Amino acid sequence: MKILHICALPATAKTLLVPQIKYLISQNLTVDIACAYGEEIKYLQEHGCKVYCIHFDRKISLLSNLKSIQELTKLIKNNQYDLVHVHTPIAAVLGRIAAKLAGVKRIVYTAHGFPFHDLSTPLQYTFYSKIEKLSAYLTDLILTQNYEDISTAIKLGLCPPEKIAYLGNGVDIKRFDSSSITVDSQNHLRASLNIPENTSFIIGTVGRLTRKKGSEYLVEAAAMLIHKFPNLHVLIIGGQLSTDSEPFHIQLLEKIRQLKIEKNITITGMRQDIPELLGLLDIFVLPTFTHEGLPRSIVEAMSMQLPVVTTDIRGCREAVVNGKTGFVVPHQNSHQLAQALENLLTQPQLRQMYGKAGRDRVENKYNEELVFERLINYYRELGIKI
Repeated sequence: MKILHICALPATAKTLLVPQIKYLISQNLTVDIACAYGEEIKYLQEHGCKVYCIHFDRKISLLSNLKSIQELTKLIKNNQYDLVHVHTPIAAVLGRIAAKLAGVKRIVYTAHGFPFHDLSTPLQYTFYSKIEKLSAYLTDLILTQNYEDISTAIKLGLCPPEKIAYLGNGVDIKRFDSSSITVDSQNHLRASLNIPENTSFIIGTVGRLTRKKGSEYLVEAAAMLIHKFPNLHVLIIGGQLSTDSEPFHIQLLEKIRQLKIEKNITITGMRQDIPELLGLLDIFVLPTFTHEGLPRSIVEAMSMQLPVVTTDIRGCREAVVNGKTGFVVPHQNSHQLAQALENLLTQPQLRQMYGKAGRDRVENKYNEELVFERLINYYRELGIKI
């Protein structure tokens, strides 16, 4: 049977969907991807995905959005898909409209965190929740990455309770395994990143360089800690997409210069060797705010037995058990972020204990094989023969 996954950016497909799609293909399903053109297309194709490039605008724009619907409808009709599975806010709405126009019998939506959240303005919250409610009429099944979104959907009446279910988020626990990292490879990696030899601690984060990921709060927290831990180093793993509108990378570099901590910070840019880079860290930090589903970067870090410091927002507070696998602190608060980091930096046994508990949590709850099994079962319930 034939399935089409739709998302706006190929970078999203690469990061979030490839393991899932490879598993579906292994179950003898035909799985294609529709997304905008980008440099990640080659990667997707190399991993067995057939990709159709569709025009997508990442904002609400009537003419542009209508063009996307037209292209998607034509693609879906031509290929006669048995199920269309949509992702990311704008693409998810447009994809469902196109799938319904094309007569698709099964339409699934994975909410990677609803686009309304605690920090939305009242107008934004109302607008996006109403969009989600209207789009739910076009949807046979809504899957969430966290339990909080299910509670929110039922409370707001976004859809009937039987139409929404938990999928979760998971990682390859064999790939993200600290026991597979060798000392020699780590020494070579440190040298290649020009991390000073006298560095005593490395804390780091992973994610696109956008304001919402909160890197500036990590930088500010590091500046507060350096007087007590002069050999502290911060590794910011990630880069800025060409499609990102704000010049946040430049702003972050300026913040680092203002704080005079250039020697203590390394920004790696986009990388593929995430397990190896996580292997360098003593503590993982995700100071994100606003829009999260269940951050894969946190799950990857816990799988690598790292204690985690993150913020008290949807998804993050579900992934990290405060006081057991790490600390959950208020968002956009550099002082409390620094205090949590200091607690871990001064207590090696606590870091080890939280790291072990995090790995256990991932094995029991966030192993990607559990996610794959749930997805396959949901597809079966919708009538997909596997």
